[in-house]
Amino acid sequence: MPKKGSGYMSLTVAEDVYHHYKKDFDTRKDELARKGITSFAGYITSMLEELMDRNEIFARYAPFLQEFGYDEGNNTVYIKDNRTNRVAGVTVQGKGLTCDVDESDDCIHIGFAYALPRVYRVMEKLGVSPPKVKA
Repeated sequence: MPKKGSGYMSLTVAEDVYHHYKKDFDTRKDELARKGITSFAGYITSMLEELMDRNEIFARYAPFLQEFGYDEGNNTVYIKDNRTNRVAGVTVQGKGLTCDVDESDDCIHIGFAYALPRVYRVMEKLGVSPPKVKA
C-alpha cells in the first residue's frame, strides 16, 4: 500500500486482466526497457497514459467523426466525417496509415484512426510501428 501523500495510489483489477497485461509485459520486457519502462507498475502507468491520450482525441473529435466500418481484406477502417458528410478510408500500409480522402498520412482522419484499438491490432499484426507520442 503506498504511503499517504506519496503521489501514488493502489488499484485492484480482475485476475484475468492482471494476467493478460503481466504476460504482455513479460513478453515485451526488452522492448519496453528501451523505452525506459522497467517495471510492471511503470508498464501499467504507460498503458493508462496512452488510454488517456486516446480518450482525449475521442472527446475532441467524436462530435463529428465516427468509425463507420472496416474492411479486413484491405486493412481499411472507414471513418464518417459528419462535417464534410464524407466517408474516409484509412488504410494500414507501408509504415503507417494513409487516408484516401485527404491523400495524406497526417490528417484528422489519421489522428482519429490511431485512437481506434482495431487499428492498433492490425498494425501489430502487420508489424507496423505506431507513431511516437510527443510529450
